[in-house]
Amino acid sequence: MRKEDLVKPSESIFSLESRFMNDDNSQKIESHTLKTGTTTVGLVCKDAVILGTDKRASMSYFVASKTAEKLHKIQEHLYMTIAGGVADAMYLVDVLKAETTLYHLKEEKSIPVKSAGKLLSNILYQNKMYPFQVGLILGGVTEVEGPILLDIGAYGSILPEKFCAVGSGQNFSYGVLEAKYKDNLTIKEGKELIIKAITSSIIRDMASGNGIDIAVIKKEGQAEREFISIKE
Repeated sequence: MRKEDLVKPSESIFSLESRFMNDDNSQKIESHTLKTGTTTVGLVCKDAVILGTDKRASMSYFVASKTAEKLHKIQEHLYMTIAGGVADAMYLVDVLKAETTLYHLKEEKSIPVKSAGKLLSNILYQNKMYPFQVGLILGGVTEVEGPILLDIGAYGSILPEKFCAVGSGQNFSYGVLEAKYKDNLTIKEGKELIIKAITSSIIRDMASGNGIDIAVIKKEGQAEREFISIKE
């Protein structure tokens, strides 16, 4: 195979649909692509990182699950939220768990949050010709780094943030985060802000809903997990 063949655009469902739409008989072909939606949010507060997600998984206009797990423990000090294609996201969760565990066994210490983010970024970048359809938030706390929050894109981009949101409901969450976030939030204030941000998305985004899953990753002590039921 020639090198130029590798960079030729592949035919997708969108290009095929366009071809059918321009056919002589002008018959419209309905797209059967799998559409997903979610709201995932993260923020940095004093000596902690807080991550939150809704619990709904959708396929176009169908609610595929009301108990979807979008908040995953990678290591004791490291958690990740997932948005996008479930199969792609779960594969990356498994790989990151394995790689960070191997690091811990070899180095006899926990992997730094930024190193875990770079590892994940490299995996995504190496596959950018056929990208994983994901949006990820990686958050954790170490003694040296303190609380770290990373917004990681499908092509491997890493954006360190104080707060971020990913998913179909992100615009609604960002409005709340921009208005209410401040430096040195307490854990209680951070949790309240996460709940407000995701609730705003649940109210307006039909692909988000069925409660809120929260993880508080602290500098000292084990991470705390909590589920909050939301009346919709």
